[in-house]
Amino acid sequence: MDAEAGLLPREFTYTGILLGLVFSWIAFTDSGATAFLLRLFARPVPSEHLLSLLDATLGGLAGAGFFYLAWALYYLVRKTHGLGFGDIALMGMSGTFLGLKMIVLVIALAPVTSVFYIAFLFLREAFKPAEQLSKENDIAPTFLGREIPFGVFLGACSLLAVFAGEAIWTWYLGMF
Repeated sequence: MDAEAGLLPREFTYTGILLGLVFSWIAFTDSGATAFLLRLFARPVPSEHLLSLLDATLGGLAGAGFFYLAWALYYLVRKTHGLGFGDIALMGMSGTFLGLKMIVLVIALAPVTSVFYIAFLFLREAFKPAEQLSKENDIAPTFLGREIPFGVFLGACSLLAVFAGEAIWTWYLGMF
């Protein structure tokens, strides 16, 4: 929906956050990152139900919090919105379903994948036929003024984390 309309409705994302928290109580996820943080701060690790719920909550807060901070910093500097609140809520929803470990992966991958899309858009605009360029004054205003549907990349990277997240983490940590 973000690609077509530029909107991520709160009826979808807020309900998804609630469902993610409910499902985390029922179906446990890999809560290793949350258990690690609890041990790091010398806190007792709770039962599997509570640990899974805590992991979903921390995942939602980390996902939404990171992109809210990015939005706020961009707004302070540019005095305009660089990210929609639907994207922030989508990351909160993804975090509740994926947990802390996988949402960190999504936070790292989504901007990288969007760079490829931006490069594709730039190349497409730069190599337009000459007759189309003569109709337009300059490619810079059309390219730089374009809004990128970032929710598409967040959703795609969330799906990638669901299906290949463990393999990506294993590969990445194996480099060290």
